[in-house]
Amino acid sequence: MSNATDTPTVGGKGNYDESYARFLKAYQDFKGECPKGVTLKLQKSGARYNLLLQFKQPPTGKRLPKTANLECTPQGVIDGVRKAKLVSEALGTITSASEFWDWYDATILGKNQIEDNLITYREIFQQLEDEYFAGCNRNTGRPRSRDIVSDLSSYEATKGIYFRLFPNWDEYPSWESFKAMLYIPLQNGEQLVGSKTFKERYYILKAIAEKSPNKDHLLKQLEPINAKQTQFKKKQRIGIDAFKDWWYSAKQEAYTVKNPQHQSSRHSWLWVTGMAVMYGLRPTEIAAAVNLTKPFVTEDGVIIKALSDPDNQDNYLVLGDYVYFTDAEGRKVSIKTGGRIVAPIPSPEMFKLLELKQPLLPEYSHKKGVQPRSIIGGFDKKFTNIIFSMKCPVTQKYAFRRLYNLLGEKYGLPIELRARLMGHSTIVNESKYKTKGIDATLEVLDGCSKLPIPLNVAIERLTALGVDIDSSEAKLFLGVIYQID
Repeated sequence: MSNATDTPTVGGKGNYDESYARFLKAYQDFKGECPKGVTLKLQKSGARYNLLLQFKQPPTGKRLPKTANLECTPQGVIDGVRKAKLVSEALGTITSASEFWDWYDATILGKNQIEDNLITYREIFQQLEDEYFAGCNRNTGRPRSRDIVSDLSSYEATKGIYFRLFPNWDEYPSWESFKAMLYIPLQNGEQLVGSKTFKERYYILKAIAEKSPNKDHLLKQLEPINAKQTQFKKKQRIGIDAFKDWWYSAKQEAYTVKNPQHQSSRHSWLWVTGMAVMYGLRPTEIAAAVNLTKPFVTEDGVIIKALSDPDNQDNYLVLGDYVYFTDAEGRKVSIKTGGRIVAPIPSPEMFKLLELKQPLLPEYSHKKGVQPRSIIGGFDKKFTNIIFSMKCPVTQKYAFRRLYNLLGEKYGLPIELRARLMGHSTIVNESKYKTKGIDATLEVLDGCSKLPIPLNVAIERLTALGVDIDSSEAKLFLGVIYQID
């Protein structure tokens, strides 16, 4: 063994007292095999030597030495030449400095293998899934459950489909794989940036980044990206006269269908369209009604009459938390905004026209083996297909909810009440359900002209008509109408 005082101290992972000469010879023999622009460098720091790579470093372009996790051994030299070639190739193909250094950390330094705190995508996805099902439904506050099909479908739509965009779940999070997932083109050929999909990918990446040990770096890369949605699906609308004309025509045509089963099906789905307009419901919510043909008794003992009851003048509809059908395993399907009681538009004439007192809830069942999302959306999809086959002017189910909202405004229902009956906030009502345009404004104004007028205006008009407003009879009428003591 040589004298320790004659042997340089070298960087690396072992004791190289007898190997320094062999290492130095290997360094001299093999360093020339490095590609142009990337070289091996033996650098002395005090009494210590380290084997490094030297190249022009992005983004500065300055040629500097960089640690490369190399031992000062003959094998370390061989590894150094191999890594130099990899760096040279990466410098020629990776254009982003942040991507390059992510790659360098993972491939050259092997940080993904030596840092104990790193976790894979698979582990992060499992954490996010567990947290999701440990939470509550954002609309109803109901605890989520894997035994409820709607929760399984919601998880798939908001998280599962985006997790599957990562090809290798056993990799560690890096900006390179983040960027690859974020910018996968849309299958329909539409512009990605500004789409709803781009926004949702962006926010799921932020959730993943929060679970990653290198979250500061990942979040910093995401920060300058504008994920705001600028592309929106055009909202369909239908006016009350157009709806009545179509509904009456489709009703008449339904009677000409020779197949009794098909005829019955058309009548039942037309009944659903009437319920959607008069109650502002999503089609699936109608499948959760519990007092169509029998009364409902509340926990406090209040009886709400059946819709079919001829003595029921209020026509309140009670929605349960779940629809009448389940999946093949008996798991329940919840409605979006939870069980509640709803009231129809105050138009007895239209209520009678649409024959809503004779409930005709369609029979619906799904195919075996379908995914939760197909079970959840199956009733709505069937509704869309049927009204399309009946040449309905609109195919978006929300067009009927917008008509309800318009009619509610026309008949004087305050926005707070309309929003509550529809199962959302006033902000959502204003942004998503308020129908705009000249036709819609005229529809509302026409309704407003028939609404009760203020007391002082009533007195003025009655006086102009020659009515003695000081008479006991006039005072009685005004007192009842305007609740004057």
